[in-house]
Amino acid sequence: MKFLNFIRSNFDRVLAEDTEFHFDLTGTIPEKVLCFCYIDIFTGEKFRYWEYDKQLSHPHFDFDKVLLVSYNSTAEVGCHLKQLHGRPRNIWDAYVETARLYKPMRSGKGALTLLSTAENYGIQDKMTELEKENNLDLILRRNKYAGLPFKYSDEEQKQILDYCEADTELLRQIFIKQVLDIETKLNLKTDKDFDDELWRILFRGYSIGCVAQVERNGIPVDLALVNKFNEYWPHVKNNLIKEVNKEINVFTDDLKFSFDKFDQLIKRNNLELKWPRMKSGHFTTNKKIIDQYKDEYEDIEKFAEIRKLQNMTKLTAYTPGQDGRTRTSLNMFGTVTGRASPSSAKFVFSASKWARNFIKPAYGTKLVYIDYKSQEPAVMGYLSNDKNLIAAYQSGDIYIHTAKLFDYVPETATEDTHPKERDIFKVLYLANSYGQGPVAVAQALKTTLLEAKYLQKKYKETYSTYFNWIAGNIEHGLQRGYLSTVFGWQRHIKDLFQIKDGKKVDIRRSLLNWPIQSHGAEILRTALIDLTTNHLKVCATIHDAVLLEIPIPEFDEQLELAKKLMVEASIKVVGGPIRVDTEIISSNFIQLGKNGEPNKHQKLFDRIMSEIETYTRNESKVHPEQEYRPI
Repeated sequence: MKFLNFIRSNFDRVLAEDTEFHFDLTGTIPEKVLCFCYIDIFTGEKFRYWEYDKQLSHPHFDFDKVLLVSYNSTAEVGCHLKQLHGRPRNIWDAYVETARLYKPMRSGKGALTLLSTAENYGIQDKMTELEKENNLDLILRRNKYAGLPFKYSDEEQKQILDYCEADTELLRQIFIKQVLDIETKLNLKTDKDFDDELWRILFRGYSIGCVAQVERNGIPVDLALVNKFNEYWPHVKNNLIKEVNKEINVFTDDLKFSFDKFDQLIKRNNLELKWPRMKSGHFTTNKKIIDQYKDEYEDIEKFAEIRKLQNMTKLTAYTPGQDGRTRTSLNMFGTVTGRASPSSAKFVFSASKWARNFIKPAYGTKLVYIDYKSQEPAVMGYLSNDKNLIAAYQSGDIYIHTAKLFDYVPETATEDTHPKERDIFKVLYLANSYGQGPVAVAQALKTTLLEAKYLQKKYKETYSTYFNWIAGNIEHGLQRGYLSTVFGWQRHIKDLFQIKDGKKVDIRRSLLNWPIQSHGAEILRTALIDLTTNHLKVCATIHDAVLLEIPIPEFDEQLELAKKLMVEASIKVVGGPIRVDTEIISSNFIQLGKNGEPNKHQKLFDRIMSEIETYTRNESKVHPEQEYRPI
C-alpha cells in the first residue's frame, strides 16, 4: 500500500482513462473521437465527454499534474493529439506493465487484452462478452456511413458511454492490483525505491506517447508512383513470376505452386540430405531454411525471389493517405527485448526493403535516416566495462581491430585491404555473441574443428571481461527470476530450458544477447523522447534508427541537434557514446551498396518499375485511349 500512497501524493489526480473512436482511412490513427471517459482511481469520481461536448476539446484537467492510467496508450494519446490536447506528460500503461511483469506482448491467441489482464488479477468484468460485442458493433456502425450525415440516438450515445466507462472501472481495479504487485515483486520499501520505480514506469509511458506522435506524423511517399504501381502491378507480377519460373520450374502453367516440382528443385541441387521435410514427406518451404541456403545456391535464391514477388501486394495495403503519407501502428514494446515493431508486415520499413523507394520528402523538406553504427558491440563493451572491447569499437572497425590483436593482419590493415580476414572475425563475433559452438564456426569458416575451437577460445580470452560479465548477468537473472535493463524492462526466466512444441529447448543463446538488444531498445526510446521533446519531427523508428523530416531552411541546424541528441541518449543508457550514421533523402529514396552502386533492393525496385513501364507502353499501343498519365 505504501507505493500506492506514494503515487497518490505525487499527482493532483490519478485517472483511469478510456476512449472510443474511429480510425482514419489508413486504419492506423484515431481520427473521429466519439468520447472520453475517466474515473478518479482514489475518489471514484467519474467524467464522461461526448463528441459534441465542449470539454471534449478542453477537459478541465491539467495534464502536467495528472497521472493517466490507460491500456495500450497509443490509441488514447492519439485521441488527445486529435483533439489538440497536446501530448500527456504522465502515462501509466497497464498493458506494458503487465507485459513487463509477466510475459512479452504477442498477437493472436494468448495475447494480452484488457479482459485477460483483468482475469489474471481475478477481476470480474460487469459487462458480458455479448454486451461488449454489441457495443463494438454499434460504434463501428458509423463506418458504414462514412462521409454521410450520421448521428447516434440519445440511447445509443448512453450505451457507448456506458461501455467506455465500464473499461475505466476495469482499469481502476487493475491499476490498484498492479501497483501492489509491483511493490511486492520488486521488494520496494523506501521512498527512493518508489521514486525510481515510478520514474521507470513514466519513462515507458511517455515513450509510448512519443510513438503516438510518430504514428500521426507518418512517412511521406511519392503518391503518383504509388498509384501507378497499384494500377499496373497485378498485371506485371504474373509476367515476372512466369519469367523466373522458366528457370526453376516450381509452378504449374497456371502459376499454382507444386510441392512435387519443388522437391525436384531440391534434388537437382543435391540438397535432399540437408533439407528438412514436412510431415507430408515434401521438402519444407520454411523461410528460415530458404534464407539459410539462398546465398549459396542460385536456384534457391531465385525461389526466394519468386516468393517475394508473390507476396508483394498492391501498395494500397500500405495505406497511404490522401496527404501522401503511409502510416502504421508502432508497438514500442512489441518484442521480448522491448524493441519497437510495426503492426503491419507491409510497413514501408519492414522486410520488403524494395518498398523504401516509394519514400519521397514532402515539398520544402528533406528526410534524414539516422542509425547507430555498430550499436551491439558498443553496448557490449560499455555495459561490461570491457576495456579491450571498448577500444575495438572506438577503433571504427571491431573486426579488423580484433584481427590485429590475433596477428592475422598487419597494423595498416583495413576493410578494403583485408576483406577475407575481416569476414573471419565477423563470424567469430556473431558466433560468440549469439552462443554458437565451434562446429557452427568451423562450418561457417570452412575450417577444421580444432582451428575453430582455438579461435573461439582466444576470442573469449581477448574479451574476457565481457564474457565473465554476461555469464554473471545470466546467473543473477536465474537467481532472481528475471533479467532487467537499467531502465527496468524485464525478461522473466525460470531456468535455461523451455518447452516449445513439446520439445525441451535451451534458451541460453537468446539470453546471451537479450541484455544487448534490450539496452539498444532503451537507447532508441530515450532518443525518441529527446528528439520529440526538442520538436524534431520523427516519421518512423526502425530497429536502431529514426527517420526525421526537416524543413530545408532549418536542415543543417536540426540535423546536428538530432545527431547530438542520439549520441547523448546512448550515454544516458549505457554510459558511453555510440556513433551515428546519416543518410539524407532529398528526392526519391535510392538504395546503394558500399561501392556506391544500386544494391539488390534497388535493383529489384528498378526491375519492377521497368517492367511496369514496358507494360504501360505495350498497353498504350493496343489501347491508345488508355495511355497512362501520372496522377
